[in-house]
Amino acid sequence: MSIARPASPSWAVAAALCAVLLVAAPLARADDGAGSPLRTYLSDKRAAIQALQAQDAAPTTLHGKVTAESRSGVRRLRLGPTGEYQYLSDSGRDYAGYDLGAGSWDSLVGTLASAVADEYIVQAAVQNVPIDGLDVVFTSVPERKSDTLAYPNNLSYVAYIDSPADAAQLDSLRQAVHAQSAAIDLVTRPQQVGHAEVRYTRSPAQREADLPPGLRDFITEEKRPAVLGKRAQAAERTSTPRALVARAHVEPHTGLRRVFLGEDGYHQQLHDSAPELLGYGLAPTVEEHLLGVTATCLTHIFEVQAATRNVLLDTLELTVDGELGPRFGANVSTPARFRNIRYIATIASPASAQDIDALRQAVEATCPLYNLVKDAQTLDGRIVRGAFVQTPR
Repeated sequence: MSIARPASPSWAVAAALCAVLLVAAPLARADDGAGSPLRTYLSDKRAAIQALQAQDAAPTTLHGKVTAESRSGVRRLRLGPTGEYQYLSDSGRDYAGYDLGAGSWDSLVGTLASAVADEYIVQAAVQNVPIDGLDVVFTSVPERKSDTLAYPNNLSYVAYIDSPADAAQLDSLRQAVHAQSAAIDLVTRPQQVGHAEVRYTRSPAQREADLPPGLRDFITEEKRPAVLGKRAQAAERTSTPRALVARAHVEPHTGLRRVFLGEDGYHQQLHDSAPELLGYGLAPTVEEHLLGVTATCLTHIFEVQAATRNVLLDTLELTVDGELGPRFGANVSTPARFRNIRYIATIASPASAQDIDALRQAVEATCPLYNLVKDAQTLDGRIVRGAFVQTPR
């Protein structure tokens, strides 16, 4: 899986617990025999929501940090107040990467699949709609907006719902998901996202001879040839963008979403609910990960533009912060929404301050996910009754 181990020494215990949650018994939330494991989970979820609706609620602070890892250029994403959840974002070998983790585009589609699945579970609990199984397959066909900007677009999903509910109940459920989902709102409504703040430190033009190779070596020796090669290939031919596909499977005992990226599911992600909505603290929420994915994309485009413009970088780190309105509470009258999204880029480079500012401008003009969030997208969703069946390849 793409998720990395937390620094905590209790990782072995958490990993064992995760395995139990995903494949075995439902721990303390036992099935009382009145329904399937997922129906029992929905009943518990409904009780948790009702408890929240009786209390005042406050916005949730979201934070993520991405570090470009020295000689490899791999983007390490840390989520949560103390960075307890980690993912690796990497390029393929044809783009100076090692394929150690999913790219930002694939991660975005996977996180949206998980977000939609989460909202279906929450709204099914609210509306008391029985569900015995849920998988969401999310698809995006990237679209070129200009000569220098392309990003995931044409967003759509199919929710495979195993349920005895009638068609009217399921359609009402779908409408509630689209009205309430903060993730759907994030990508379908243009967001007010400011320019990244750059914190710049001038580093020496020449590195000390005894230092090991670092980020500037990766950008000049590996990323720059790969970027120029990609551009030469793109100029020679036109090709149909590959469709991005991800599937989010809801684990029936726990509500955890296991996400399979790409048609082969080579990279995987795990998402959990917030503690007050029966989360176990085993993985980040989708809302945390959505903001984090935009930061990994910005970090990668900083590398790409630095390679293109021949700007040396010795360190590169981005943080993203934002707020998410509460979903439930006695004082809540509107759906949860993202707000106050802001980015900070911390850079050490021998380049001038003017070159670094020009680099920032080029990054924001060409970063796929930064612009996707700023623009309005279309999203279509439909429900297929019945359990998801994996098509043999």
